[in-house]
Amino acid sequence: MMRSVVAVVFLGLMLAGALAAPPIETRIVGGKDTAIEQHPYQVSLRRGASHTCGGSIISAGAVLTAAHCVYYTNAEPTDFSIRAGSTLRNEGGQLITVAQMFIHPDYDDWTLEWDIAVLKLSENLVFGAGVQPVALPASSLKISPGSTASIAGWGSLYYQGPSRSHLQQVSVPIVDNGACSVAYQNFGPIWSFHLCAGARGIDACQGDSGGPLVQDGTVIGVVSWGYGCAFNGYPTVYTRVSEFIEFIRQHM
Repeated sequence: MMRSVVAVVFLGLMLAGALAAPPIETRIVGGKDTAIEQHPYQVSLRRGASHTCGGSIISAGAVLTAAHCVYYTNAEPTDFSIRAGSTLRNEGGQLITVAQMFIHPDYDDWTLEWDIAVLKLSENLVFGAGVQPVALPASSLKISPGSTASIAGWGSLYYQGPSRSHLQQVSVPIVDNGACSVAYQNFGPIWSFHLCAGARGIDACQGDSGGPLVQDGTVIGVVSWGYGCAFNGYPTVYTRVSEFIEFIRQHM
């Protein structure tokens, strides 16, 4: 799973003297309380009784998330469920078991490349004020660096801090892939299917993985990985949704 993988990567880099700060983590910092009605596509992805990641509703019967959120050895789809339509992480809303998991066939659990998955639900969600699908982007969508997008979730308020029970939201700036690549040159390449966003003091954090980065009502990114949370010069790396439209539509 991601945390054990990055611990190995971090150890190797430490031995090489490449860095001396906290490791890459799955990753809301600098945000504020919000209500699910403001983000009706947001869900809590759960393994057993515990929140593990975020996700987004893309149809009545399907949720989009990160592959690393469900990539466990011997994991069954029914090990997971989603809670939709609740501002609170552990109560209310609609709790539905996952029936099928479609992890991108090229997903690499070492590098976290191709970090995207579609979950089919055992029953359809009932749409309402707090439960709605998010729009998918066109495959040709261009996203301007410096523009802002919204991320919500129940993740930590600071690096290695506790998760929140109340939904949080923050707006973050889009970072050019070239600049992002320079920031992460010691960790591996930033590819065209990546999208970077965040700044010092405002970012996603642990527990927000798999959640949607949304701009103008469209999901443009899925929280994948990053170096710490809201560290200066290290934005979060997202999976760029427009690069995976064919895969998503095939499984939703």
